[in-house]
Amino acid sequence: MDLAPDVTPEDLEVFLQEADEQLRLLDEDVVRLEREPDAGELLQEIFRAAHTLKGSSGMLGYKEMAELAHHMEHLLDLFRTGALAVTTPAVDALLHSLDAMRVLRDELADPTGRSLDVSAAMAELAQAAGASAEGEPGAKDAGSAPAGAGPAAPIVLGPAARERIADLASGDAQLLAVDVHISADTIWSSVRLFQALQALGDLGEVIASEPSQSAIDSGAPSQLLRAIVSTRSSEDDVRREVGGLDDIAGVEVEPYVPEAVAKDAPDAAGAGQRRTGAGRTQTVRIDVARLDELMNQIGELVIDRTRIVQIGKALEQRYKGDDMVEALGETSAHIVKVVDELQESTRQVRMQPIGTVFSGLPRMVRDLSHKMGKKLDFQVSGSETEIDRTVIERIRDPLIHLLRNAVDHGVELPEERIAAGKPETAVLKLRAYQEQGHIVIVVEDDGRGIDTERVKAAAVKKGLISAEAGARLTEAQAIELIFLPGASTAEKTTEVSGRGVGMDIVRSNVEAINGLVTAETVLGQSTRMTLKLPLTLATLHALLVRAGTTHYAIPLVYVWETTVRNADEIPTIAGREVIRVRDAVVPLTSLSEAFGLSRAEHAAGSVRQVVVVRLGERLLGLSVDAFSESQEIVVKPLGGFLGDVKGIGGVSVLGDGQVVLIVDIPSLVNSIMARGPAEEPVAVA
Repeated sequence: MDLAPDVTPEDLEVFLQEADEQLRLLDEDVVRLEREPDAGELLQEIFRAAHTLKGSSGMLGYKEMAELAHHMEHLLDLFRTGALAVTTPAVDALLHSLDAMRVLRDELADPTGRSLDVSAAMAELAQAAGASAEGEPGAKDAGSAPAGAGPAAPIVLGPAARERIADLASGDAQLLAVDVHISADTIWSSVRLFQALQALGDLGEVIASEPSQSAIDSGAPSQLLRAIVSTRSSEDDVRREVGGLDDIAGVEVEPYVPEAVAKDAPDAAGAGQRRTGAGRTQTVRIDVARLDELMNQIGELVIDRTRIVQIGKALEQRYKGDDMVEALGETSAHIVKVVDELQESTRQVRMQPIGTVFSGLPRMVRDLSHKMGKKLDFQVSGSETEIDRTVIERIRDPLIHLLRNAVDHGVELPEERIAAGKPETAVLKLRAYQEQGHIVIVVEDDGRGIDTERVKAAAVKKGLISAEAGARLTEAQAIELIFLPGASTAEKTTEVSGRGVGMDIVRSNVEAINGLVTAETVLGQSTRMTLKLPLTLATLHALLVRAGTTHYAIPLVYVWETTVRNADEIPTIAGREVIRVRDAVVPLTSLSEAFGLSRAEHAAGSVRQVVVVRLGERLLGLSVDAFSESQEIVVKPLGGFLGDVKGIGGVSVLGDGQVVLIVDIPSLVNSIMARGPAEEPVAVA
């Protein structure tokens, strides 16, 4: 591909980031436009995003993308002026063009990839735009483009033009983008181009044009003059002066927004509009690896902070009233405050709105529902909820699968819904919110629900549980079966789901980041999937315990309650110790024994300290030798040389230098439940 000769690697990186941002915005907004065709502000936002892509790609000299964006802009302008109604085929054309845009964007990032021919996408847009011609007046006034006028190549700006635009944009000058259409039946097109360019020069300063002044002087034929003009004249005056020339079919004038003009443009994407005065925002791009390293170093500070506090308390007890010890205590308190603020500030830098994940989902849901002939109202809320970028990267696939399942299995066809007394349009909700230091994501539909009897029958048929165990399952336990590998109840496989792989992967992916996923259903009415996720993976709120000589940290998200029991009052059922917690009978195991270590013997009359953990609808009691306080700990990986240790998810270092093992509750519970004679999970009462 041929780009402008002065494009630098920094310019390219800025453009790629901006293109990603604008394409995400367009994907979401175009889907919304189909549902809200009369939303004027939404249409303006879509038009501006397409215009931004056209302008920034044109400045790079990336003509394929600029031309495609201009075709999109042309169709959107027809929507904006009311010349064309928003229809499903027109929205399809826009979405297909966005797909092509992404391929073009990837080509720019990796020029060794395949080259895309965008003519099919442009033809689809032109066909959608052509639908507006029917019933429109044949004549156009000088203030609009002629009927059938197609998009043209954008202006490619050289260094001098960019610098001039940057200077003008920083002041009070008015910049206009002007398109002058020459009548197709004139034989004097080059003369009219010259006259139009001269008229624009009389009204102000022509910064750049396509064709250029030299091309016009050489007599090159063209039916369209595009120019960027700095002028004090109004848009109407420009239309009137230029439109009054002979053989002018139409004049389009709009404000010119200078994207990516300045090399030092301060916006986060690196290529946005300049903002001046009180509203000016300055940002800088930072390599994610540097943020990760910074967070790791702050984790070390947190460990030392805790150690300083412990040493300070010990010195206060030993040298009570000593002036130097008191001064050390004050300094220690200040260090604690500063480290806490530094940790929180760095955490906020790593946070991103969960909307970065949500943005591509409406398009996916829309395409799936259309493909399957289902009418669906997809409602998204809580996109502004912030979560650590590392968590965001891990939840995209689970969310996609939950939504695909909802469209395929949960939502009925329109005729089925009408027969069931429901509106023919189903409602699928995706929402996120923060709750007690966690992020909660809910996927809910008003479809057919989960038939737990079918789930149990499928699990028995596939040998996942015995018929006797299946008959004893409660409703809550039966729903849990959908998370077993191969538990699909689909009678036939489809491209969307039903291959017996999926919900178990969803659960394992969520549990891998110390999250929880639960399911609720009402047959014939609804299904709700709830994901409870940590705000960040860098730190963890955990209960500290000791079993034998080893210290462990149990993530608080899994801790249901702690209790103390007399050792001689703990019964056994089928060879397994159990305790009763409220109305549930909970299996009990020693945490030391769970990891293959020797189990402590308890004398008659002694007490057992138990942590009851909950995984979904399953409860398990872990016998320990001592509880300690709950606190925030810094999570560190085990290291490759230790290999994969079942039941251990990482390590942490306490302030006193004590190393604690972080218990991987999901894998530990699953392995323990698989050992004993009680095969079925214990339900929460």
